[in-house]
Amino acid sequence: MELSLGILLSSLIILSCISSISIFKQQQVLAYSQQQPSFATTTNSSEKELSNMLLNQMKQLVFKYVSNNSSTFSSSNTSIPVSIVVGIVTPNGTQVSGYGNLSKANSTQVDGNTIFDIASITKTFATIVLADMVKQGLVNLNDPIEKYLSSNTIIKVPSYNGHKITLKHLATHTSGLPDFPEGWIRNTTYTNQHVYNFLSNTTIDREPGTLANYSDIGMGLLGHVLSIKSGVPFSQLVKDKILDVLAMDSTGIGMNITGISVSNAVKERFAKGHINGKEVNLEFIPEAIQAAGAMYSTTNDLLKYLSANIGLIHTEINDIIHETHLIRHLFAPSTNQTSLSDTFIGLGWVITTDFGKEVIWHTGAIDGYSSIIAFNPSKQIGMVILCSCDIQDVPPSVMINFAIPFLLHY
Repeated sequence: MELSLGILLSSLIILSCISSISIFKQQQVLAYSQQQPSFATTTNSSEKELSNMLLNQMKQLVFKYVSNNSSTFSSSNTSIPVSIVVGIVTPNGTQVSGYGNLSKANSTQVDGNTIFDIASITKTFATIVLADMVKQGLVNLNDPIEKYLSSNTIIKVPSYNGHKITLKHLATHTSGLPDFPEGWIRNTTYTNQHVYNFLSNTTIDREPGTLANYSDIGMGLLGHVLSIKSGVPFSQLVKDKILDVLAMDSTGIGMNITGISVSNAVKERFAKGHINGKEVNLEFIPEAIQAAGAMYSTTNDLLKYLSANIGLIHTEINDIIHETHLIRHLFAPSTNQTSLSDTFIGLGWVITTDFGKEVIWHTGAIDGYSSIIAFNPSKQIGMVILCSCDIQDVPPSVMINFAIPFLLHY
């Protein structure tokens, strides 16, 4: 397979960043200009050589950030105290390369079947469920969310000058809601009513639909509304509508209303997360906002998911998946006056385009884990990177800067 990476330009320009201190915070940083990262490769590389090359490049980046940020890690070490798995899918097939072990106590090497917390990548599953329920006529994108929340809960949904928040606003981060309400404490076992109280005491300062601004609680509420409407837990909705269809048997939500609970079979394959070089436990996410980032998965399962999104496999959910890719709103305009690149938001997915081609992607960040899933639909190539490294140690911008230019110019 021929790669044209050598003819790309030579550096990256960060165009935009949306940052916060939330549970699943992703710095949504667009890394593409009209220049390239220094991917060293040769023509006619096999898929295995490609995944190994990408893994080695990623290892160097993670090593740099972890060694710089960790007070417990010496840069003289020859290994990094995290694990990384990189997966690639093209029309020629899939390839997976991994580095590191499951944990200090378990020397099993990570691979395509290793389970990681995928955090905010969960949001893309929530919007596919939304698209499916819209297709069935169960909900409408323009339905105000109070239509579903107020009849089932004690809650006052914020609005702005009579303009109400709709399902579409939640799915496109244009609701006007903050990332998280004031006073929210991460990793806390809030009940649903606690979440409703936070929402009731939140105000919005602009008309919904006018500006995209990343909101975890907004996307979390989307999944909760869909669960209320269907009478089925969000985790079951995702399983029935997506996971079972794509045979994603190692993907799910590892928590219930009151705590984290995964089977022994899942625990045995779960890579331990790291913050500042130290192992950490999984983070709890309240039931009412689990759609914002409560899922776990493997590289192999996410390659199935990518294959469906790219169109390499054809299933009964192809049409609804495609609906989530359509550009709905400007997300992050370019700050480079000579660049024709911009970032948009679909239903959940972020779309980076140079108006000749596009990459559709989403990152994930939660205590101890960082990840990205991205694909170029026209070239039918996709990439998964899962890392047991925290946002404090390896910013999401590192993965974005790495993945998007490669996929645009592969």
